[in-house]
Amino acid sequence: MKRAFLFGLFICVCAAMGARSARAQMNPYFTAISNTIPKNHLMLMLLPDYQLARVGPNYLTYMGMAEYGVTNRLSVGFMAEGQKISGLPNTFGGVRFNAYYQLFPHDHLLHLTLYGEFEDLDQASLYKMEVSGFGVSDLTEPLHVARNRPAHTFEQRIITYHDWGRLNFTFNFVSELDLQNYNDYFGYVWGVFRQPKWDDMSGMGRKIVAPPALSPQRLGYGVEMMGGLGDTQQFGFFWHREQQYLGPVFSYSLAPNWRFRLEPTFGLSSVSDHFVLRMGLDYTINHLFGRLG
Repeated sequence: MKRAFLFGLFICVCAAMGARSARAQMNPYFTAISNTIPKNHLMLMLLPDYQLARVGPNYLTYMGMAEYGVTNRLSVGFMAEGQKISGLPNTFGGVRFNAYYQLFPHDHLLHLTLYGEFEDLDQASLYKMEVSGFGVSDLTEPLHVARNRPAHTFEQRIITYHDWGRLNFTFNFVSELDLQNYNDYFGYVWGVFRQPKWDDMSGMGRKIVAPPALSPQRLGYGVEMMGGLGDTQQFGFFWHREQQYLGPVFSYSLAPNWRFRLEPTFGLSSVSDHFVLRMGLDYTINHLFGRLG
């Protein structure tokens, strides 16, 4: 498993170093999903989070992600994650494989996308790709015990979103099926985001002079919220038994193909972590196979 993690990161780094710039619009959120990846585009992401835990010591989680547009409506992806808990060694958490498909080619009111993800993790995995069900997600047992307990899950999402020019709204309904006991846990994510003006212009097919390195045209901003919705036994809002998080989202276009993202996220319920500082560095490669050829 560790070899798969290192190999995936190696492929991502090699592709980023060997490719030239891309001009595809990137998904700005950390948890919510909106647009699929354009055809033959590859998006590489490094996503570290620092979390002030409600239970136990604070910890750093990190994820490497690669997503590829098979068509303009079908995207597939690979993720590998790990964590560093204060006072304990770095720990590999597992891998995820996903695919999502936009059902209709045109956006008359809302785009509708179906998402599926297989998670080959262990119970030491702490990265907040989503939250669902009840209770805390902190490590509550010894690390060596949690690492030896599998956490195989099939996650499904129903994704709706709409774009008004540079403004995006998205809502995801999340269902996580535990493949050990076949319990189903539910959650939600929604977000609103205004894309940077420079990113928006860069995909219009004409040469545009880049703004200065420090310019509001490079800045995107919005808000994102995620939380649990119970399980098959009790579905709905039970606020202080479910994790709930809210935070502003910022992105900054470093170059047409590079973007930095930041989200200071605050726990809102009595079982949420106090604070999560979410960070992301994204790189996009367009016309991947044409460039490799």
